[in-house]
Amino acid sequence: MKIDFYQEVEVISSAKNKEYIGLKGVVLGISEEDGIIYGYSVILHEKECTVYFEKDDLIPTGIRFKREDFY
Repeated sequence: MKIDFYQEVEVISSAKNKEYIGLKGVVLGISEEDGIIYGYSVILHEKECTVYFEKDDLIPTGIRFKREDFY
């Protein structure tokens, strides 16, 4: 499942980067080549930093933000 830009996501419990499990953030970048999604760059709410996650480490929360919320 492809997650869109500015969609809120949560880091799942089986994520490779354990320190971010359970945190939420918003997708600001998508790593994609030839139609294959590799991962996402997410700005984390609690950390106010951008972190790269593999595609299977995130689930969408159903909340969408606007581009204007970040730029």
